[in-house]
Amino acid sequence: MSGSPLPGEVSSDQDWQREFFNALPELEDLARRRKGLREVTVMRASQLDAARLDNELTAMLREQFMRIFSLFQPRLITALQPELTLFLDFLIFRFTVWSGRPTPGSALMNLRYRNERTMNGSAATSLEGMSDRATKSPTPDRWGHSGLEGAGLTRTQRSMYGLGAVLLRYIWARTDQLAATQHWGDQPRWSWGRIMWRVMRWAETGVKLASLLNFLLFLRHGKYRSVLERLLGARLVYSKGTMARALSFEYLNRQLVWHELSELLLFLLPLINVARIKALVMSHLPRMSVPAATSSISGPPSSSAAHQQCAICGASEIVVPYIALPCKHRFCYYCLRAHTQSDPDYRCPHCGAVVTALRRWRSTIGSMQYPL
Repeated sequence: MSGSPLPGEVSSDQDWQREFFNALPELEDLARRRKGLREVTVMRASQLDAARLDNELTAMLREQFMRIFSLFQPRLITALQPELTLFLDFLIFRFTVWSGRPTPGSALMNLRYRNERTMNGSAATSLEGMSDRATKSPTPDRWGHSGLEGAGLTRTQRSMYGLGAVLLRYIWARTDQLAATQHWGDQPRWSWGRIMWRVMRWAETGVKLASLLNFLLFLRHGKYRSVLERLLGARLVYSKGTMARALSFEYLNRQLVWHELSELLLFLLPLINVARIKALVMSHLPRMSVPAATSSISGPPSSSAAHQQCAICGASEIVVPYIALPCKHRFCYYCLRAHTQSDPDYRCPHCGAVVTALRRWRSTIGSMQYPL
């Protein structure tokens, strides 16, 4: 038999919605007594990694995009570089932020943009949004206060983001290129170009100082990586609160090892005399007989001596020929002088004799001797 519904029983969806709206004033009163929504903490490393991933992916796309114009004149491509960059940045903005989707780097780091201006009030703001969605059968996890609630950016915020991140960047790049081409900084003191150049430098300094201050605030509070995000109230929060962060130290360890190894090599290599070590090793190796020009220096050169190669660089046409004393083998002046300067006991690659002096080689005229 069908009995009457119990006092606390809800018979249909319409009754459930009616009960919800009747209890809404009491819920709002409870919300006003609370301090607000739970403050979510987004890892600063994740936000910075997302920005770096976006920059690297954009650089890869720009490189592939510029290959399309590889057959065009380089001068034309250089002149249109800001416009091509503007077109690519607009496409990325159009299909990510403008469409309400996160950027590729943010998506990889489980981040999305949230309108933080709507979250500064009490929890009643979130409650009003819940009442607007009461007819949409919400899921249970969306009703809790996890700190990830909040709508995305509004249309106005997305438009301003595009103006600042895409259009303003293009205007600055084009103006800077024009200033460099027309030499605004070299014009007379009170000319229009010089004034614009000084204004640009002041603006650049102001932006750098604002970015530095914003970065310090970001490190302190963990919000707003850039000045533009702070002005628009666009904050990065997690897209899914239950998603595990993929953490791997393999790449980090490899980078640290290679960085320390490169620093060590950069410190040690200037202290090592490579030429002297090479000469020391070559002195202990068995030598092969190499035909050399040992004819008289003042006499006419033979055909083999005329085509003698430098034993150091291997050039067939010796540049500024000099002979090594006492063995009298010919070398390029730069090659022989560089090796004797780096190693006072430098030995001739042909015969292994220690080079004690240099002498300019001449075919018919006497030569001048240069002691080491």
